[in-house]
Amino acid sequence: MKRDIRNVIHLPQTGMAHANVSTNDTLWSVAIDRISLNTKFRLIDDVLVPAFTAETDIAIPLLWHAPKELRLVFAVQIACCYLAVKVEGNWLFAFDKEKRGYRLPLSNLHDDCLICTGNFEQHYSSCYEALIASLEQFRKSQWNSDLMQNLEQSQRFFRFRPTNETFEVLPIDAEDWTTLCDKVSTSILERIIL
Repeated sequence: MKRDIRNVIHLPQTGMAHANVSTNDTLWSVAIDRISLNTKFRLIDDVLVPAFTAETDIAIPLLWHAPKELRLVFAVQIACCYLAVKVEGNWLFAFDKEKRGYRLPLSNLHDDCLICTGNFEQHYSSCYEALIASLEQFRKSQWNSDLMQNLEQSQRFFRFRPTNETFEVLPIDAEDWTTLCDKVSTSILERIIL
């Protein structure tokens, strides 16, 4: 049974994936508008911020919604191999209004925005299955501090206020969100279709 991509991860608009095909692989670009932050949080001045692996903090799965001036793209590189396709990697990029790419202040992201996916099955019978599996892995994965570069920037970026029934996403604590991110330029980024 096939599932609609929009049901796997909350996607804006149509839930379409764009393919950039080369002789060796296909890079799929999927616009997303939120990130599931399955990690530990701490309360600082009545604001919940990520703490990632601190043992004394609370594990809460929170859904962060990107502001309108920030475009998120989840990318999946898929190569064909004998009787199957193979996921070569997953990336998460943030784009500003001028379509410049940035690395979010998140753990589990390498300098080139490659996501550290942990244990993840790489072989699938179709590109569709590989794309769905990559999106599922991204949605369900735990964020830890393995690749954390600057916790303070992350805590200024991903902020929540507890309310009676839910957690409100607070604005990024910066006039320009890009000041809390690293600008990136990679060969994968150049193949993204916005």
